[in-house]
Amino acid sequence: MDAYHQNRRSAFTSTELVVACSLLVAATSAIATLAVKTTRLWQDSRHQQIAIDELSSELDRLTALDSNERLAAMKNLTPSKILQDISPSVTLSASWEDDYKSAIQLQLNWNTAQPKAPVQLTGWINPIADGASK
Repeated sequence: MDAYHQNRRSAFTSTELVVACSLLVAATSAIATLAVKTTRLWQDSRHQQIAIDELSSELDRLTALDSNERLAAMKNLTPSKILQDISPSVTLSASWEDDYKSAIQLQLNWNTAQPKAPVQLTGWINPIADGASK
């Protein structure tokens, strides 16, 4: 081989540069997409944990009340400031899980543009602690 062909082959061709740039753009966009999805997943996970903590504390409060106060409190549930900061139109509701009124089901609806599953938590009332006889 002569010197001309040897020098010419050691340089990058424009085709190689275009392919390399295309691969770099594809890899960068894939990484950016994964980063956005991961951030959203972490945020949704944090919101779910806050919702479960809120429902758990409300359930503890409701099960500690006597039966008359419990009915009034179930009708007047309001979401905390933290939940309202996450979603201004968040709603909290309570209902009886069974006909015997021994289990309360709390449900939190996010009411956001992004579809999120409602968070539900069920708690049972101890009938002996609630004033029922053995």
